[in-house]
Amino acid sequence: MDQKLRRLADYLLSNRSAADFNRAAVDADALPHLFVLEIEPEVEAVRLRIRLVGTALDAAFGRPLKGCHLEEFIHGPRGADVVEGFHHCATTREAIWMKQVVRIRDHLPRFVEGVAVNLKPDRIYGGLIV
Repeated sequence: MDQKLRRLADYLLSNRSAADFNRAAVDADALPHLFVLEIEPEVEAVRLRIRLVGTALDAAFGRPLKGCHLEEFIHGPRGADVVEGFHHCATTREAIWMKQVVRIRDHLPRFVEGVAVNLKPDRIYGGLIV
């Protein structure tokens, strides 16, 4: 696992709730890779709205992501698996780690590694290295 991501995952897993999260406690080199998703319950599933996203992620995806739904921009041959992983984290509260090749809008497939931790009441905090 990428060391920035490992340190971020360790910190996130040490929090019990979103109220415990302190951005100042995150390593400065990991901040550009940080994201926060709001879990929005829907009738049949959940949707995940991006509330905070690091600059490295906006650059990797080629556009500002804040306010978008995760489900709107994850595509490609493994895109459904990625979205399912995040939905699993949202509904079961189990942390996830993903490492795979994904296609990001109009780019060649890229290697992506990420962690996501569900912190009460309704947020997923994580990091993504592209």
